[in-house]
Amino acid sequence: MTESTGGSATSPPTDRVVGIIELLASLDSPATSADIADTLGLSRSTAGAILTSLREHGWVSRLPDLRYTAGPALIAAADKVRDGFSAPSGMAGHLEALAARVGCGAAMSLVEADQLTFIAVTRGIGHIPAGVEVGLRLPLQAPAGATVVALSDSTVQRQWLAATAPGRREGLAAALDQIADTGFAAWGADAADLHRIDVLGRVVAHLSTNASNQPLREEVHALMGETGGHLYTTDTWHSERDLPVSYMAAAVHDRAGKPLWEIQIGPLRTSVSLAERHRYVEELSATARALSDWSPHSGHAR
Repeated sequence: MTESTGGSATSPPTDRVVGIIELLASLDSPATSADIADTLGLSRSTAGAILTSLREHGWVSRLPDLRYTAGPALIAAADKVRDGFSAPSGMAGHLEALAARVGCGAAMSLVEADQLTFIAVTRGIGHIPAGVEVGLRLPLQAPAGATVVALSDSTVQRQWLAATAPGRREGLAAALDQIADTGFAAWGADAADLHRIDVLGRVVAHLSTNASNQPLREEVHALMGETGGHLYTTDTWHSERDLPVSYMAAAVHDRAGKPLWEIQIGPLRTSVSLAERHRYVEELSATARALSDWSPHSGHAR
């Protein structure tokens, strides 16, 4: 048994089964048992035994040429998950419209106690770094989930801050106060950092084909977060000069007014005027309000 980042025990045999299912679900074409074994670093006998069991339960299908694909049982499972999954009404349409208005990629994440999971990502407008896709899970470590944490209770905030280096905690605590006051967060990064984000994204996409690389994948994603730049203070954000903007985010609430999701846009631009920055904030905030069942007029407190 091994230890996960959350401290609870994990099961390597289970990881191997999950790795095969995830690999087949991600591929554009069928794969042989040998291909699967080599990609995941498994012995061919182990891969073959797992595939046989998965096939018996409908989780994979074997074609006449002995190649494998994801099986029909995944369809029923996906439908049940989709029906019961926590997501704001009209999420996909709102995200696509937001991306079209701001001219860059948009995404939505579910923020849980120890992780952030991407549940929607737009494509075709602007640039989305490789590896950022629906289902991507990141440890809830700064700056991930900052806008939701900022509006959560003090226990959640203390846990989030405790997971960071001691030298960063004071600055991050001040950042949470600022986000709670303004309702959004914006990060800046220079051209070199934006290039690094893209390169790291491609590394993550490559690592995603091997379940055993999950710890390394999480480390690379943490580097992406750190490379995403510095959180702008209110004064700097409202200055007249052009500023680089990598990402922006705002929290989305449930019907009871609890912040559960984070909506993000990624301009990934090295020079953005004050007027453009204001427009980004207006569009991001408007979409967050539209996605929230909660509003200041409903009588719910944060």
